[in-house]
Amino acid sequence: MNQPNNPYQAPQADLNTGMLGDAPDNDLPDASLGLRFANFVIDGIIERVLFAVVGVAALRAMNPEGWGLMVGVLFALLFFVGYYVILEAAFGWTIGKLITGTRVVDDDGNKPAVLRVLGRTLARLIPFEVFSFLFANAGWHDSLSGTRVVKVRR
Repeated sequence: MNQPNNPYQAPQADLNTGMLGDAPDNDLPDASLGLRFANFVIDGIIERVLFAVVGVAALRAMNPEGWGLMVGVLFALLFFVGYYVILEAAFGWTIGKLITGTRVVDDDGNKPAVLRVLGRTLARLIPFEVFSFLFANAGWHDSLSGTRVVKVRR
């Protein structure tokens, strides 16, 4: 049993701070371009490191002859999509967003549905999508999917 003032109780952390369940996050400010860029860099590094570790192990487990390149490209695409879809659909954040204190919400301020996150992730594959931030505070993957990134850590 947890006692309210137990000095020996393990610390508790709420990873869903600022996210759903209680009320929509309509009142939270949009994340700045600097935070969005930090998310991009952090997630890019984490994706590549994880892909290198998992990808090398997977390629060693299978025969790289013949279909190896095609399997590698397919695996990279699935890994990229899976990273964003699994984390953003389940938690509303990626590791980069968790570090920078930001979350993905839909236009109503709620946690986005899985199909909305899938659309958001696939929109990231549009050529030159990364340059869409030059013209607006949101990328095409935000506007096309009806999502936004908000700052939850003040």
